Amino acid sequence: MARDFAAGRDELDIRSDDVLAVLRRRNPGAKPESLEHTAGLMAAVGRAVGQGDAVRAMHAVLDHLKADEGPGPSKSGEGAAQTLILNPQGALEVSRGAPAGAMIDRREGLKRLAARALPVTLEEWAGPLAGAGEIAARLGIARSTLQDWRRNGAVVGLLSGTRKHLFPLAQFVDGRPVEGLAPVLAIVGDPRTAWLWLIEPYARGGSPLEDLKRGRVAPVIDAARDDFA
Repeated sequence: MARDFAAGRDELDIRSDDVLAVLRRRNPGAKPESLEHTAGLMAAVGRAVGQGDAVRAMHAVLDHLKADEGPGPSKSGEGAAQTLILNPQGALEVSRGAPAGAMIDRREGLKRLAARALPVTLEEWAGPLAGAGEIAARLGIARSTLQDWRRNGAVVGLLSGTRKHLFPLAQFVDGRPVEGLAPVLAIVGDPRTAWLWLIEPYARGGSPLEDLKRGRVAPVIDAARDDFA
């Protein structure tokens, strides 16, 4: 089963149906509802781990534990749930983090934050940008088409100043928005937040935007739903 599950993880598209099929083969006597619940949990955790997001993996576990359709304990009879007993192998160690320190008021906190914060330009965090005219010249995308894409949520347009929009060049492939960009924008809503999320590196390397460019659209959309929906 480990090989089957790992193969799905490599593709970053772990589906509960695939996991369920493996579980059924390996556990022919198990109850269908238990297998379905376990398959959903394994698929959700696998997708999160495949994206290098341990926090989302933890939330997937917690959500499935709370799910109504999960295998609940029976009070008695043949279908009673089994109890899992954990026996510690040694003494338990209780650890505590460092104390938070003395409290300060909000005004003082903002003052200290402002003293440490450094101004960052749009290009510094968003990457190479271009206006509609430059994109028309470099990529052959008409101004009207680009603005229609922006208004319809098909491309990321970042407001610069009061009216002008700049467009991250990394979102275009062969003169068109990368596939999967529009669904992510629809889920996230705010273009700035969406672009920052798309270019944020995974712990394992790469980013959601790079996955979209490799055709891994479904896992990125699932990740956006987990983080923003």
